[in-house]
Amino acid sequence: MRSFGWLTLIIAGIVILVAVNSFYVVRQDEQALVLQVGEPKEVRNAPGTDQAGLYLKIPVIQQVEILDKKNLGLDIENIEVLASDQRRLTVDAFVRWRISDPLKFYQRFRTETAASAQLMRITTSTIREELGDVRVPEIISGQRAQLMDRIREKVNTGLVDDGIDIIDVRIRQADLPHEVADGVYSRMQTARKQEAQRIRAEGEERARLIRAQAEREKTVLEAQAREQAEKIRGEGDAKSTEIYAQAYNRDPEFFRFQRALIACEKAIQKGTRLVVGPNGLGICDEFIKSARENGG
Repeated sequence: MRSFGWLTLIIAGIVILVAVNSFYVVRQDEQALVLQVGEPKEVRNAPGTDQAGLYLKIPVIQQVEILDKKNLGLDIENIEVLASDQRRLTVDAFVRWRISDPLKFYQRFRTETAASAQLMRITTSTIREELGDVRVPEIISGQRAQLMDRIREKVNTGLVDDGIDIIDVRIRQADLPHEVADGVYSRMQTARKQEAQRIRAEGEERARLIRAQAEREKTVLEAQAREQAEKIRGEGDAKSTEIYAQAYNRDPEFFRFQRALIACEKAIQKGTRLVVGPNGLGICDEFIKSARENGG
């Protein structure tokens, strides 16, 4: 009876173990490769599909390899690069990649560790090759985006049959030795100063031209204004003379009287001291008498 109880427990344990190993779960960010006796049989939740969930497998006979479906990152540091101008750089790069074909990936690498090692070798070699064809200033501040695009395309081409897709390659940092960096930055600073001097000189020349044009226009306007003023003044004097003549012709005696008064007023200004006798109080009479005698 006791033996029967132990046998029941053993059988129950085997059943539970078989049941546990008969199911597997594939998450949204995972893809599963089902192997049967070591040979790939099917892929679950491959890129471009939505097959996440619970699945059944044959215990012992079938095994499941879970691979990442999400984008993966790889840091590559301290890549020694010799640029085309024979100056050295120490480059740090970052690669974003994903498993695009689980079957090819498993046949080629088996594990992500092996794939990362191969990706690091190919990327390092491609970076050295591409950056070795350009000068340091172009790497630092000129054609970095174009260089990264070419590197990504070449790395992608090298892994096209390995089930890997390279999403992006970026240089995070490109350091120069201090003596090289000082020389490059000094030349860049000199070039920028020369450009600033050129722009400043062009601006000053333009300012001189504008000021000269303004002076010419000012001179022309002033001359035209003076000419117009003289013309108006001449017309005013002529009109004044005409009015005086008409007034004189109408009443010469009154006109002479008025002119004498005006002359007297102009002759005797405020603050002028006059010394006259008792018989000379009509001082303006002299102006009137003179105007009558002279007829003006």
